[in-house]
Amino acid sequence: MYTKTEIFNQVVFKRAIKFITFSAAITMIATIITYIINPDIKGVVLGLEESSSIQIKESTGIDRVWSYVINNGFAVPLQMLILALIPIQFIYMLNVISTTSLLGVFFGIALLIDEKGFELIIASIPHAVFEIFAYCLFAAVLFELNQVIRVKIRNKFKKDKEGNSFINKFVRTIIVYAVFVLPIIIAAAFLETYIADIILDLFQ
Repeated sequence: MYTKTEIFNQVVFKRAIKFITFSAAITMIATIITYIINPDIKGVVLGLEESSSIQIKESTGIDRVWSYVINNGFAVPLQMLILALIPIQFIYMLNVISTTSLLGVFFGIALLIDEKGFELIIASIPHAVFEIFAYCLFAAVLFELNQVIRVKIRNKFKKDKEGNSFINKFVRTIIVYAVFVLPIIIAAAFLETYIADIILDLFQ
């Protein structure tokens, strides 16, 4: 028999896989559209650079890792959590959608450049996979939290009220974030800072 926590984690993981599949589809579509449209590369690159954190762009080494963790490990999940408190289903997926869409645009532009563009794609895949998986995992647990909020609101208009503990779901959300999501984001930070350059060097 599984404990409630184990069942919860299994459900969250299965839902995270669905979100990852959805995210991969968005990335592929954005890549194909960008490649077909063949936009002004310089303009789009400038736009992508402006959308990224200034601290992350300007820092190096362990400082870059820390800046990455602050932005992607704390700021973005906090935004997702706040959105999950709004009783609208899947609104907390906006961060995931924007991240995967920008990744697809980057891939599409990289394919338009030259062989070095393909190298950039290969180098960016490890940290991108970790980052998106972390966001999808967090979105999967936020699904449960958001569901409780929506049920609480529906209960105000129903005689037969459904019993769900907001506090219990909130605590589980924080546990999943602390035990799984944040460590994965930290791993993604190290992958982007160090492993991406190593992969690029292998092509030289």
